[in-house]
Amino acid sequence: MLKKYEDCRRRCACYADAKTGLIEHEYKGVKTRTWISIGTEYQIIRETTITILKRISTEKFEVKSYEIAA
Repeated sequence: MLKKYEDCRRRCACYADAKTGLIEHEYKGVKTRTWISIGTEYQIIRETTITILKRISTEKFEVKSYEIAA
């Protein structure tokens, strides 16, 4: 089941399913879908924000998000 993940500015970064490793991201009409394995990271860069999802198990993602210098 897809779960919503937000960036550090409380905007929707993506939807992801830890069980399958599916990550879906859509912004300004561009949609990306990928699958990652356990232990793998995926980065989403939007304007001055980076969000990193790391799949740590079939039940959980570790999420880090921060602002970068413009």
